[in-house]
Amino acid sequence: LRLAGEFLVLGGLPEVVETWIKHEDLKRCGEVLDMLVAAYRQDFAKYAKRHQIKYVDLVFSEIPGLTGRKFKYEALPGTWKARELAPALDLLCKASIVHRITHSSGNGLPLKAESNPRRFKTLLFDVGLAQRVMGVEVRPWLLNPAAAIRSAGAVVEAFVGQELVAYGRPWARPELYYWHREARASNAEVDYLLPQGDAIVPVEVKSGATGRLRSLRAFLDEKQGRTPFGLRFCGQPVCILDDLHSYPIYAVPHVLRREIARGWF
Repeated sequence: LRLAGEFLVLGGLPEVVETWIKHEDLKRCGEVLDMLVAAYRQDFAKYAKRHQIKYVDLVFSEIPGLTGRKFKYEALPGTWKARELAPALDLLCKASIVHRITHSSGNGLPLKAESNPRRFKTLLFDVGLAQRVMGVEVRPWLLNPAAAIRSAGAVVEAFVGQELVAYGRPWARPELYYWHREARASNAEVDYLLPQGDAIVPVEVKSGATGRLRSLRAFLDEKQGRTPFGLRFCGQPVCILDDLHSYPIYAVPHVLRREIARGWF
């Protein structure tokens, strides 16, 4: 958990990691992150038209704070219209700075066949950069990572999404999906859906030790016969119980490498 906490502070950008290895100085790493954020903003002019730059900058600044939530253009500050902001988001996605997590009904494969491109969540490509853009206090990740995991579910969810992108097919644009049942009496949402052979595995990210996993259980019950088990990533040790497989967040790469070998993705 200590090492996972370090990664959740720093992210995976090489210059930041190298600075940490050499100096273990959070302030220096923060300065490197600031420099990288500035560099990305300067690059917007390279692939956005002049009148679009302000929109790209706005979307880039606000995406980290929307992690884990359904994306709505009206949630962004200002009185801009979706038709003005949508091209900016598309540019950031094409540049792989932002990834979409698209809603899918999850009744079968491919997940894209039952996806709704109008319903999606967003993910900045690096958790360290995302937290720096938000200006949040990151020292708790180093001082008490177990407690930080319990109180920062959106960051942990972003980390898992980042790993799914990293261990996906390098020759193809990442496609991430989630499931959400919007019903007044039975609202439920699963963070990610993964294909496994001809089945679908729901993935829930739980920051704490507790939680009834009602959404994950709802998906498993609703899709009986189409999903072999559910995956939960959290701050607790490994626990395999019937159709619920729980792993600590630092095991995400191991689980994905193992399942890729079995034919995932």
